[in-house]
Amino acid sequence: MKKITLYALVQGLAIFLITGLLTLLVKGDFFFRFLAPIFGILAAIMRFGTASLMKVFVPTLYEGSANKKKGDASKDSHQ
Repeated sequence: MKKITLYALVQGLAIFLITGLLTLLVKGDFFFRFLAPIFGILAAIMRFGTASLMKVFVPTLYEGSANKKKGDASKDSHQ
């Protein structure tokens, strides 16, 4: 859950900055009609929501990466 939240916040911040910079370039106002905060917040919420749904409906996506990390660590400790 921590990883999903971190990625959602990073994506929301990235969309906020990209949208703000585009509106600054085109209209000369970073917060033109509050597009940057709106799209940034929506991107973070949608990323968190879809990632959480994927974790619920397809848990093997997240279990596989955890098992690979544990397997790699155990291989390194045996050598």
